Amino acid sequence: WLSALEGTKWLQHLSVLLKSALLVVHAVDRDQRPVLVHCSDGWDRTPQIVALAKLLLDPYYRTTEGFQVLVEMEWLDFGHKFADRCGHGENSDDLNERCPVFLQWLDCVHQLQRQFPCSFEFNEAFLVKLVQHTYSCLFGTFLCNNAKER
Repeated sequence: WLSALEGTKWLQHLSVLLKSALLVVHAVDRDQRPVLVHCSDGWDRTPQIVALAKLLLDPYYRTTEGFQVLVEMEWLDFGHKFADRCGHGENSDDLNERCPVFLQWLDCVHQLQRQFPCSFEFNEAFLVKLVQHTYSCLFGTFLCNNAKER
C-alpha cells in the first residue's frame, strides 16, 4: 500500500502545497507584502494555496463557520470545476479533466489539524463527511463547475 501511495506522489503534492502556502503566509504576515497567487490556468493550484494560506493566517477560518465561508469563497464562488474534477458532469468520461484537487486541499487541512488539533474547532470526522458529500451527489453544492450552473 505504501509503495502504491508513493507511486502517486500524493504526499509530495501535499508537501509542495503546504510549502507554497507557507511562502504566502511569510510574505503577508512576516514581510508585510502583498501577494498575487496565480498558477497556470488558475483553476486548481490557486484555490489550494490561497485557501491554505487564509486558513493559516486567520483563526476565523479554523472555526466551523469560518471553514464553511472559506470553502464557499475560495472554491464555490471562485468557480472551481467540481463537475469536471470529480467526474459529476457531462464530461465525466474525460479522465484528463478529473483530478482530486479539492481532496488534496482537504488532506492538507487534515495534516494541519493533526499537528495543531487545538487550533481547529472542527475535527477529522467533519472533513471526512465533507469528502463523502463532495462525491456523493446528494447535494448540489459540489455538482457543478460554477455558481451559474449550481
